[in-house]
Amino acid sequence: MNLPRVIAAVALLIVTLAIIGFAIINAGPTVESINLGIGRYYDVPVVVALFIAFVVGVIVTLLYCLYYFIDLGLTVRRIKKKNKQLERELVAIRNLPLEESLEETEPA
Repeated sequence: MNLPRVIAAVALLIVTLAIIGFAIINAGPTVESINLGIGRYYDVPVVVALFIAFVVGVIVTLLYCLYYFIDLGLTVRRIKKKNKQLERELVAIRNLPLEESLEETEPA
């Protein structure tokens, strides 16, 4: 038996039961109104209001993560391109004949 999977399954079960219990306890109270920008809703249950807030938070977080990973990928690409350019320069410098490099360093 895989102990980490069992612990994760038990934790998921506990969280699920806590959410269900919270929803049952707060089934009666309502929020006067919620303005979502696309419309105003009246007498919304607290559980639904919290769920809407959660979903909006998840969407905003996903959009931010998408932007972050795209930016990170572009940065890695730029750094790899610069690294290849520097490696080409290094190979060119290593391939210079020794006599030419000595002539360049000697004062005239």
